[in-house]
Amino acid sequence: MKLAFVTMVWRDYWLLEKWVSHNARYVNKRCLYVLNHGGDPKIDAIAAGCNVIHIPREELTIDLDRRRWDLLGGVTNGLLAFYDRVICTDVDELIAYVGSRGSLQAHLAASPADTVALSPIGLNLIPSEGVADLSGGVLAAHPQAILSAKYTKPCIVKSRVVYTIGGHGLVRGKFTIDPELLLFHLHYVTPDYAQRMAERQDIVAQSKAHNDQSDAPANVGKRFWINWSDPAMIREKEFAHFARATEVPVQDGFAACAEILNGAIKSDGKKTVVDHAIMSKAPRKVVLPQGLRGLL
Repeated sequence: MKLAFVTMVWRDYWLLEKWVSHNARYVNKRCLYVLNHGGDPKIDAIAAGCNVIHIPREELTIDLDRRRWDLLGGVTNGLLAFYDRVICTDVDELIAYVGSRGSLQAHLAASPADTVALSPIGLNLIPSEGVADLSGGVLAAHPQAILSAKYTKPCIVKSRVVYTIGGHGLVRGKFTIDPELLLFHLHYVTPDYAQRMAERQDIVAQSKAHNDQSDAPANVGKRFWINWSDPAMIREKEFAHFARATEVPVQDGFAACAEILNGAIKSDGKKTVVDHAIMSKAPRKVVLPQGLRGLL
């Protein structure tokens, strides 16, 4: 079972360090593909030993996210000519295998033959109160998470895919949710969260300015890149969902989580995703058992 990991990164140094060190537990670093958006030499240094590809960053177009995911999908599909599986995630998303087989590769080799991609159980980590001590690991400091439709992503690919923007779903493809795979979204527990959000609000402003100067500017809706343009509002909503969420016991595994998420899969004939609106009606949360807090 030949396995590769792919991500694209701009700055996010702390997260890239986590992404490289975590995924290097599963494969040799040369099987980690890092798309360095802008050619930052510090990214090259953190990703030393990985396959690093420099991507230009001269202008921030209004459709940057669509271009980015077209590129990530293209790299993923291309690597399938040389690997049996390719795992494509954002740099703030880490995969963990919690099954009984000897390795992640062994588990993937036994996965259903008729599925295009596997999706882990999406867990959006929610910060614990007080000052976080990360010396014992991320999950030891932040063991609670909301069960997330958005981060239940078809990121473990076996056959050619077309990703929706953000990689949250597939275009003309269906996927299988695997209860023995977890995806931890580290967005809210990064120590440089405030700086990251300020940088991304600047990206929104730059892309709008670029669009305004275009000969044929695109129509930009009020909710354009809302997760970056108004991160405080998105954060408050997610934390509010968590506050009213019902806890799902996971001491004996995540099968119940997979069942809930499967009930929220939505397909419009073209796109298939786990629907956030369905999950938000009755949100669920988990607290990771002590035995799983060493995963990250």
